[in-house]
Amino acid sequence: MGQDRDANTLASQASSSPLGVYVHIPFCEKKCFYCDFYSLENHSQRGAFIDALVKELSLFGEKYGRRKADTIFFGGGTPSLLTPSELGQILSAIDSSFQISENLEFTLECNPGTVDTAYLSEYRSLGVNRLSFGVQSFFDDELKFLSRIHSAEEAVSAVDKARHAGFHNINIDMIYALPGQTTERLLENLTRAVSLGTEHISAYSLIVEPGTPLNAAVEKGEITPSLESTEMDMYEVVMEFMEKNGFIHYEISNYSRPGYRCRHNLKYWNAEHYVSFGPSAHSYLDGQRWWNVSSLATYLSELNSGIIPVSVREKLTHSQLLDEFVLLHLRQGFLNIPEFAAIFSASIPRSLIAELETAGYCNYDGEMIQLTKSGFKVSDEISARILSRISSPT
Repeated sequence: MGQDRDANTLASQASSSPLGVYVHIPFCEKKCFYCDFYSLENHSQRGAFIDALVKELSLFGEKYGRRKADTIFFGGGTPSLLTPSELGQILSAIDSSFQISENLEFTLECNPGTVDTAYLSEYRSLGVNRLSFGVQSFFDDELKFLSRIHSAEEAVSAVDKARHAGFHNINIDMIYALPGQTTERLLENLTRAVSLGTEHISAYSLIVEPGTPLNAAVEKGEITPSLESTEMDMYEVVMEFMEKNGFIHYEISNYSRPGYRCRHNLKYWNAEHYVSFGPSAHSYLDGQRWWNVSSLATYLSELNSGIIPVSVREKLTHSQLLDEFVLLHLRQGFLNIPEFAAIFSASIPRSLIAELETAGYCNYDGEMIQLTKSGFKVSDEISARILSRISSPT
């Protein structure tokens, strides 16, 4: 019964708000050697993919009805490879399958090496109102190391083109802790990102993901990753720089000017409902999580047969719901203790909170745990300590 209560409580909270719609575009000009997302350099089946995507959206609408949605996010791959006509075709299918809010946040990921001024203007006219540029660095040698197809000059030009096309909500993705990268270079990258007037910056340390060419190069000894201590020092530099420049640190790797937090990503971190389309895309709805097949060929085949291309579907257990509540909220730097207790009928020892305060990891006002910069640096460790000492639910 406890598990059902937890799931029902969270589902009720989530269903009171419109959901988010994510669309995975699995094509790119060149797959970056550090990337582990599902993407393809071969575009020969692009038309077939868009037809299948439209079919998937239609099947969802038939099964679930026209659910309300107030965020749309096109990720990839490289969504900015889409022509305005292709984007419009997909949007028509979304509009047919969902009730779209007038207060819509509509994000399109862009590679600075693929943006076109005319396309950007047409994207804007189609309703896209937020762009996320995968800049990663403003140094050409670092971009070459990361196997990016754009130059530093093209990155600056892309943001300028977006402004002229009428975009007033722009994110820049940055990667730091590259092998041999200095703090001076990190600060120069951040300075240039902020100087462009961007409303949002996502800054990630370089992660060596299994199965990537980067991982293979590390295993062969061809590349030596930065030390963990160097990465943590750089993370602190990022946090301090962004705070000094007026950005709110609202998730481990995300910083925004006031009023510009990414509403779509907040749905993930607040365990709200979102549904996703395209190969490898993950969804969470009504207490269930599912994800699509990670093969374009299988994706096309199943949709051609009228089958929704789900690979795995699971109903979240009590343990999963509780763990994710703690982990996702601490990713945002806080944990509301009364809210946690009300949902899970469980408690966190006050002695543990005192230990975290004494260590300088958080501040506590009797209701809310708020992570400090030191706490953000070890948020996973804090989550593990909390989860190991939560009292049994009633």
